[in-house]
Amino acid sequence: MKLDTELTGARVYIRDYRPADLDFAAGMWMDGENGKYLSDPAWDYVDAPFQRALDTLQDSPLGYYLTVCLNGMGERIGTCCIFPDEGREEYDIGYCVHKSQWGRGFGTEIVRLAVDWVRTQGGKRVTAEVADANRGSRSLLEKCGFEMGQASEFEKYHMGVRYPSHIYQLTLVREGGA
Repeated sequence: MKLDTELTGARVYIRDYRPADLDFAAGMWMDGENGKYLSDPAWDYVDAPFQRALDTLQDSPLGYYLTVCLNGMGERIGTCCIFPDEGREEYDIGYCVHKSQWGRGFGTEIVRLAVDWVRTQGGKRVTAEVADANRGSRSLLEKCGFEMGQASEFEKYHMGVRYPSHIYQLTLVREGGA
């Protein structure tokens, strides 16, 4: 899926993912520190089906894969994804900021841009799954108004590493009104 527009914030813009972004994005996701709490595997566990998925992210019919860049410079600093449910009422988001940019508030700006976009699409709820051990991401979501919801668990692809997690949620439209 494609946004076909840029989401522009004070310091960053979010654009559609392009095949030329693969080395940057996968470099973050598969990095032991940067990708620690993602479901993506370490490089040693990338198999042919996973590589095919990586090679075709820009064509995904399931959701939006996006790249985050600095305003004015175009330097890539992160990624974001947005997955709508079938009725386009609930959207699940994911985000990753390059570790060289941690602690600068970019994650908050990314999440707020994604939430604002979901709101313009008529979405009623936004969710994000976060490993319980990922205190930084949990704090970021709470700062953006998300509340901790259902307990869950996810596994890093083919690695056998499991993370207890929670589904954080933000209600955009209350039942019966705005």
